Amino acid sequence: MDENMQYARTLDQVEAARKAIEEAQSNYNPEEFQNARQLLSIARQGVKQTEHDATLNPTQQKELFHAREHLRHLQETIHAIEITRYT
Repeated sequence: MDENMQYARTLDQVEAARKAIEEAQSNYNPEEFQNARQLLSIARQGVKQTEHDATLNPTQQKELFHAREHLRHLQETIHAIEITRYT
């Protein structure tokens, strides 16, 4: 896969995870919650793969770093939803 396509797809995956988590947070729907967890997992794998495989310019490296940090916050949000609703 072209590295720029992989990079763009990874950022899209992070955005999709963010949107799904917002939906899961605003609705009490276990299916949406599971979907959000899956999208978060896919995004995390995408970031790791892109960090490992792609040759990124400094701007892309910085954006990928921010995406990884954003995923960390999204993981905390998923954890909070799980604790407050599903335990």
